[in-house]
This record gives sequence, C-alpha cells and structure tokens, in this order.
Amino acid sequence: MTIDDRPAGTLWTFAEEDYRYGTGPLRMHINRVLAGSPLQHDGDLWYEVEGVEVSDQGQVVGPRRATVRASRLPTIRRG
Repeated sequence: MTIDDRPAGTLWTFAEEDYRYGTGPLRMHINRVLAGSPLQHDGDLWYEVEGVEVSDQGQVVGPRRATVRASRLPTIRRG
C-alpha cells in the first residue's frame, strides 16, 4: 500500500494515544502502510506503518516502524 496523493515528504504527527508504543507525539514521514495485517485493539483497528521518524526540532531520528490507529492514517491506495 502507498500513501494517498499528498506531496512526498509530508510529515505526519500522531498523538501518544494514537500509536503504540512510545511517549509523546510521534512525527514521521510514512513510506508504507502494512495494510495486509490489521490489528484489533480496544475496539479500534490499527495498522503497522514504516517510515522515518523526525524529532520535534526537525532532525531525522531514523527508520521507524509503528502501529497507528487506522482512523488517524491518511487514505491509502494500492500501489
């Protein structure tokens, strides 16, 4: 799956309650949504995403894989 038609380099920010596991907001550029294996947790649908984490100062932290609440993800399309 690929992200919708938003410009390359879009920075997504997820509140602490909208991703697992971490503390504080998660900022990342999403490269891929692993839509083939959604998870059910607390009555919500969650997806694993892959991308690059960015600090609140805009510096690249590095590659990141996270589980994000589906309702907070951008629209995805098959690529």
